[in-house]
Amino acid sequence: QDILHSSNCEACSEPIEMSSPSTTPAVKAVPSAAPEISPKPVETPQSAGSLAQSAAPLAPVAGKANAPEVKPAPKKEPTPSKKEESTVPSAAAPKTKTAALVGGTAAPKGAAGAGPTTTAASGVQAVVAPKAKAAPAPPTSAAAVMEEGKKPISAAQRTAATGSALSSGIGAKAEVAQPKAKAKAVPVPVRAAPVSTEAQKSAPSSVLGIVSGKPVPAMQGAYPQSSTSSVGPARSYAAAAAPFIPPSTAKTAEGKPLDVPKQGPAAVAVGRALAAGKSPIILGGGKAMAPISKKFQLVFVTSEVAPFSKTGGLGEAMDGLPTALAALGHRVMVISPRYDQYKEAWDTGFWSSVSLGGKKEQVHFFHAFKQKVDYVFVDHPTFLERVDGPTGSKLYGPEWGKDFSDNQSRFAYFCKAALVAISDLPLGGSVYGDSCTVVCNDWHSALVPMFVHAEKSANPGKWAGTRTALLCHNAVFQGRFEREEGLAEIWGVPERYIDSITFKMPLRVGRFNEKVNCVNTMAAGLRYADRALTVSP
Repeated sequence: QDILHSSNCEACSEPIEMSSPSTTPAVKAVPSAAPEISPKPVETPQSAGSLAQSAAPLAPVAGKANAPEVKPAPKKEPTPSKKEESTVPSAAAPKTKTAALVGGTAAPKGAAGAGPTTTAASGVQAVVAPKAKAAPAPPTSAAAVMEEGKKPISAAQRTAATGSALSSGIGAKAEVAQPKAKAKAVPVPVRAAPVSTEAQKSAPSSVLGIVSGKPVPAMQGAYPQSSTSSVGPARSYAAAAAPFIPPSTAKTAEGKPLDVPKQGPAAVAVGRALAAGKSPIILGGGKAMAPISKKFQLVFVTSEVAPFSKTGGLGEAMDGLPTALAALGHRVMVISPRYDQYKEAWDTGFWSSVSLGGKKEQVHFFHAFKQKVDYVFVDHPTFLERVDGPTGSKLYGPEWGKDFSDNQSRFAYFCKAALVAISDLPLGGSVYGDSCTVVCNDWHSALVPMFVHAEKSANPGKWAGTRTALLCHNAVFQGRFEREEGLAEIWGVPERYIDSITFKMPLRVGRFNEKVNCVNTMAAGLRYADRALTVSP
C-alpha cells in the first residue's frame, strides 16, 4: 500500500519516502489473447488527487489487447512490484481506507473527548481535545455549592444582588431510580490466619469483667429490678408492670380477645407509675391509662424526620423518640422543612413572616397528625424548590460532600420560622406557646437557643417558661462557616452573639486543616441552651 502514498501525502505530517526495487518487473497480464506487455511508467504525483488520476488507467491498460510495447520506467522513479500491482484497487470503487484517502474520501474521525486516535491507514496519531468541564453555577444561583479554597458569596452580597439572603430556583436534579442488582454469591477462599509467636498480653481485669462478667444494669437501684431482664431501665419497668396489665376486653372479628402489649412505651409508663407508688392502671372512658406525674409540651426542631425526610440516623431518631414520648401522654410536636409535597400533610392556612437580611421572608406551614404527634413542615421555596423532583438524600447539597452555598441562611431562616410555629401556630385549638421544652437537633437547628436568648434579653416576658436543649447526633458536622461582615444584621441579633460563636478553627474538622475566622453554628446551641444532650456517651 506504500505506492498509494505520495511524496507529500495530505494525511501525513511529514513526506513519506518511497523505496523502489532495483529493476522494474513486468506486470502480469490478464488471461487473454493479447501479448504480454511491459507496465506503463508511473510518474511521481505531487498530490493525492494526481495520484488517483495516474493510478486509475493501470487496470484497463493491463487488460487491453494488441497494445504497443511500453519502455520501462527510469530507475530513479519508483514502480510497483508484482505484489503491489495486484493489490492496487480501482479509483471508482475504493475497498481500503488507504484507497479511500487517496480518492478524496475522508477517514473516520475519532469521537469528541475520546483522546488521541490513530488511523489504520497512515499510523498518524490525531490529538482530540477533551470535553470542557461544565461552567460553575453563578454565585447567587441555588445550584452554587461550597468549594474548598474558594470563598462563597456572603448573605449580604446575595441580598444586595437578589433582594433575599436565600437563593431561589432549582439547585439540583433528583436522582434517577436504578433497579437493584441481585447479589451473586462469590466463593471466598479461606486462608488460615498466621500464628503469632509473640506472647499475647492479657487485657486488664476490669475490661475482662465488663466483657465476660455477669451483665449488670446501669444505675442499679434507680429503677425496679427484674428477674427476667437486666439490660436496661425500659425493659425492667415493662417487666415490673406486666403482672398489673389486665387482659384486653376488646375482641377481634373472629371473637378472640386482643393481646395487650407487655413491652413498649405504654408498658414502661405503667412500670414508672408503679415505681412512684401510684395505681398502675386507671380505667377511664373504657380505656386503660397509666398515670404520669406531669405532662410536658415537647417540641423537636430537626432538619429531617423519617419517613418524610432522612439521610441517616438523625431522621430515624426523630421518627421514634417523639412517638414514644407521645405514647407516655406528653404533647409532642416535630418541626422540619417541607422538602417535598407530603401527601399526609395539609395546608394550615397560616401565614406569617420573619426578618432575614432586612427583608420579610414569608412563613407558611403544613401539618400532619400521626401517632399522637404534631408534624409541622416549614413551607418555603428554599426547601421545596431546591431539587427538581423527589429530594431524596439531597437535603443539604446536590451530592455527598458538596453543600449548597446558602445553607447557613437556609437554616437560620428555618430556626426563625420554628419559633413562629411554637408561639403562634394553633394546633388542636391551642398554641404550644412559651411553656414548653424545645429540643434542637444538630447544627441545623442550633441557632434556636441563641435566638430565644436574644429575644428574651430584649423582652424578658417573652419565652419566660421555655427551656431549650441541644441534642447532638453527629459532632463532625458543626455548621462551620467563614465569618462574614454584617452577619449580625442578617440574623437580627446584637453583634455580641456573633462574637460568642466565632472561633479560629478550620472550616472542616481536622487539626491539619487551615484555620480561619469562622462561625460555629453548633456552638450557638451548646452555649445558649439550658441542657446539652447526646444520643450516645
